[in-house]
Amino acid sequence: MQKKIIIAGISGQDGYFLTKKLKQKKFKVIGLSRKKRPYGDADLILKTNYDESHLTKIIKKFKPSMIFNFAGESNPQNSWQNPLDKQNSITRVNLNFINSILKTNKKIKYFHASTSEIFGSSKNKISEKNLYLPSNPYGCFKLSAHLTLNVFRKKYKLFLVNGILFNHESAKKGKKFLTSTIINTAKEIKSGIKKKLLLQTPYPVRDFAHAEDTINAIYKIMMLKKPHDFIISGGNIYSVRELAEKIFKKFNISKNKIYYKTNSKVNDIKIGNTLKLKKLTGWKPKYTKEKFINKIINEE
Repeated sequence: MQKKIIIAGISGQDGYFLTKKLKQKKFKVIGLSRKKRPYGDADLILKTNYDESHLTKIIKKFKPSMIFNFAGESNPQNSWQNPLDKQNSITRVNLNFINSILKTNKKIKYFHASTSEIFGSSKNKISEKNLYLPSNPYGCFKLSAHLTLNVFRKKYKLFLVNGILFNHESAKKGKKFLTSTIINTAKEIKSGIKKKLLLQTPYPVRDFAHAEDTINAIYKIMMLKKPHDFIISGGNIYSVRELAEKIFKKFNISKNKIYYKTNSKVNDIKIGNTLKLKKLTGWKPKYTKEKFINKIINEE
């Protein structure tokens, strides 16, 4: 019998790559979205507002073996606007899924997309044991969901996982995110539509992965026999300036076309330590260094 998987937030980048991966593995994919629309290779898309009663009905009907939760706000900057709505889309939806699992089938494996934004800046690599220190509402709400999952996992012995996702990129990522902004502007400069790229600041340092590598890590995590929380990062470490200049060089555009709103230097460094992930799953990223840059530029 074909195993069923539920993906919440299927219309985003992660939903796209996970659906592709699961279909290759012969799973039946049921996607959840606030807007019902055809999407990718999913077998079925269901519209939902993610309240507990509706999620419980869906789980009872389709009997999934795994649930992946990518629903809710995903841009830290957006979380400053209407923060209560953003909180509901993250913390309440996560708890609704966990409660629905308790009411239906405690053997369901559940993945929650946590984030590096639950941590503060660090010059050292961030592991699963780092102190939590979010700097925006998004990080606060994700931390609440992260900790809620942990206490329910411990109390009820459920297979619940926090995947602590660092920046992961692809052509499927929203246009307002950093890499998409840089690449799209570079293309517009080449075609004469724009004359320059304007970014907020050159200094933040991030640990980038390609979304395909991130999804491969998530899949391996969910195949384990015991649940753990994991740092998931790709090891491609760039400052905003370095990333922008590398991408512009690929387009043969002068770095002098890149401008910044502020040059005030603030330590803002987030680099992941994936030793636990690699040790327990054997995962290795496929797209590193130049392969990563070429992949995000050339993919459609």
